[in-house]
Amino acid sequence: MRAGSALLAAVLAATSPAVAAQDSGPPASAAPPRDDYALTFGLGAAVNPSYAGSNNYQVNPGGIIRGRVAGFAFQTQGLGLLVDLIRDGSGTLDVQAGPVVALNPNRVNRIQDRRVAALGELDLAVEVGGFLGLSKTGIITSAYDSLTMTVAMRRDVTGTHDSHVIEPRITYATPLDRRTLVALSVDAAIVGNGFARTYFGVTPQGAAASGLAAYDLGGGVQDVGLNLIGVRSLGRDVRRGWALFGIAGFSRILGDFARSPVVRDAGSPNQFFSAMGLAYSF
Repeated sequence: MRAGSALLAAVLAATSPAVAAQDSGPPASAAPPRDDYALTFGLGAAVNPSYAGSNNYQVNPGGIIRGRVAGFAFQTQGLGLLVDLIRDGSGTLDVQAGPVVALNPNRVNRIQDRRVAALGELDLAVEVGGFLGLSKTGIITSAYDSLTMTVAMRRDVTGTHDSHVIEPRITYATPLDRRTLVALSVDAAIVGNGFARTYFGVTPQGAAASGLAAYDLGGGVQDVGLNLIGVRSLGRDVRRGWALFGIAGFSRILGDFARSPVVRDAGSPNQFFSAMGLAYSF
């Protein structure tokens, strides 16, 4: 659920004020107003691979929380939390920076493939780091669409993979009307040596236990992904009240990661994600 919930929270945070302002008729150079205090929470269900590289899928409950307090924004990202320590301004450019903390439950439990299960369950990783971002409002379709670029870097502090994860993302979002917004994002995961070996490597001992070939690899670009999201208000304004949301995503595991026996022999490099649910904003 890496990209899906993060994208949903980011889209709601960046564009819902713009949707509400769309019919108010300000000049094209004006920026949409931002509320200093806002909160959105959502609950739903997601279908995703049981672990990175798996071809077995599972249904999980999921949720998002995003908000703004005194102009400072925060949002959940999957099983993590991001806080923007730069106060939102009133212009069309928004600079973002702050801390990130996330849980990585990859292969902690519910491993359906017997060969991968024989490699053993892994401990939950806690990853801590920070992010930088830049968002511009008024790009193509109107004064209210937005283009956001972010880069987050986290490092495991629990010793599970004892490595880093870097996640760049570009998101374009546009309101179709006061009740509807859509967004498209492209993202990637760049990981360190420890991460690669923990989740995609097979030790000689693991090979003997599982029947998979022994495999060693280094860090690099693990995958690239494409995500589409839609939000539709059940009232008159997506900024307030109840709304339905849906997410569809695809990522492709690349290079040495795709050649891992965990992926090539016991899984798939093609990873699909979908989610839908209900959100409330006030």
